[in-house]
Amino acid sequence: MTSTKQKILNSAINLFNKKGLVNVRLQQIADESDISVGNLAYHFYSKKAIIQAIDKELGNELELLLSIDQNFPSLIDFDNHLGRYFFILNQYSFYFLDLLEIKRAYPKIHAKRVTYLEKMIVQIEEWLRFNSKKDIIKPEKLDKQYFHTAESIWLIITFWLTQRQVRGKTDIGEGYFKEFIWNHLIPLLTKAGWMEFEAVILPQLQLK
Repeated sequence: MTSTKQKILNSAINLFNKKGLVNVRLQQIADESDISVGNLAYHFYSKKAIIQAIDKELGNELELLLSIDQNFPSLIDFDNHLGRYFFILNQYSFYFLDLLEIKRAYPKIHAKRVTYLEKMIVQIEEWLRFNSKKDIIKPEKLDKQYFHTAESIWLIITFWLTQRQVRGKTDIGEGYFKEFIWNHLIPLLTKAGWMEFEAVILPQLQLK
């Protein structure tokens, strides 16, 4: 059975995702949770306290994802890793859509985000280097090429939902998300890498 606290957090996340962080009031969260504002205040004294609790919940998800170093060595493992990022994108979409609002109003949460993104970039860069040694990814031709590629993938993950909404696009499924990222990696694949991609990744993307 879901606790009242978790019910409040789930309701808040749902409202933040639908209406945006700045547009949601405590009364709306209480109504969504089917409780009184007084009952809500007993568990969370303010909207900020709710956001901090959600950030902790999200942080646990991200820490788990970023703790995976080279345990996703093959292309299919990386594809599954992207699937986990897509789940977080959907579950906590406000966290990615309200970037500036979070930075301005919740600087400590923003600082934690910066730490996560740096870890994400390093993780992707290490994956590229690891697969270069396996002759799946081509060697770097330019200084910091892998680092910049990793930055590009981070940009896609972070701004995927924003750019789709701004442009009024409805194709925001997991397959489209993954295809967008893989298109940045295909030019880096060796012959062996392309064969692996064609065998295990391409059929999944075509099912989107």
